[in-house]
Amino acid sequence: MNKQGASLSAAAGHVVDLYRLLRFQPRNPHSYSKFRQIKALAQRSGARVLLEAGTYVGNTAMRCSRVFERVITIELDRDLFNQASQYLSGRKNVECLQGDALAMLPQVLERADVSDVLVFLDGHFSGPGTAHGGVAEPACEEIEVLARHRDKITAFIVDDFRCFGRDKGWPTRFELLRSVEKFFGEEFEYTIHMDQLLVWRNPSRI
Repeated sequence: MNKQGASLSAAAGHVVDLYRLLRFQPRNPHSYSKFRQIKALAQRSGARVLLEAGTYVGNTAMRCSRVFERVITIELDRDLFNQASQYLSGRKNVECLQGDALAMLPQVLERADVSDVLVFLDGHFSGPGTAHGGVAEPACEEIEVLARHRDKITAFIVDDFRCFGRDKGWPTRFELLRSVEKFFGEEFEYTIHMDQLLVWRNPSRI
């Protein structure tokens, strides 16, 4: 598919997502809808850097490279990492890292050149063709890691909310929300929209 065809397909998918939302029939949104949500939250929170856990084939990182100053993306699966690195090689503001995001998030956030970060947590086991880390879905553990660097975090997103409490090895929705309340409840707001948990810093509560 050429660039124009891909753009039309993405726009069509987004329209379908909006139609389903209006009819209270939400499903897993198309990737372009998720990108628009990331972009909107970045604008709201003032994020300049995207830190992504779960590169997959690199589509989100590619789109976000056009709206963030920098994108740092982490992929556990070696083959997906190689594929995405090649795909993203032309974007000079994208840094691809290979490894377990749960172990690498603190290393990235400790860097002096990383601040004003929106974190996109999408690194989980999704069946054949994806990697399985120490746990199938490490979002609760990752949120605890983010809390240690809360001064650098403007917002974060947990993807695929529908799967929590349903897919094997995933924490329940209650456990996920409890992690947010425990580690970010005092300074941050959160909501659930289009299959994503959105969390952002609220200046009025600091």
